[in-house]
Amino acid sequence: MKDKFIRFMRSRYGNDQLSSFLTWGGLIFMVLDAFIKTGIFYFLGLFMFAYGYVRIMSKNYDKRAAQNRWFMEHTAGVRNIFKRAKKQKEAGKEYKIFVCSKCQQMIRVPRGKGKIEIRCPKCGNRFVKKS
Repeated sequence: MKDKFIRFMRSRYGNDQLSSFLTWGGLIFMVLDAFIKTGIFYFLGLFMFAYGYVRIMSKNYDKRAAQNRWFMEHTAGVRNIFKRAKKQKEAGKEYKIFVCSKCQQMIRVPRGKGKIEIRCPKCGNRFVKKS
């Protein structure tokens, strides 16, 4: 049985970020509709969930890769906000995270050092911030 499934999936596109977003978003909308009971969220969630699996089972690699690239380009800003929040939480009370205004590189500096000049290791941009 496992071999049959592996052979079936061998020529398929598989899972990517857009497919994951669609399937998880669909599940969230369907659960949300269980509480709100409008029916609109259920059908929207069902459509998103089904389209996510259609993408996973697709054999058209080029089209699915292009769709995923478009999705990643247009959601970069939102993903970066969550990425920064996660880094800030991981840094805790010992470090502070700053973002370079030139190249958007995240820079970790120790807290409690007063006003310091920070040099971006990626682009060399210098700026003064209070840590």
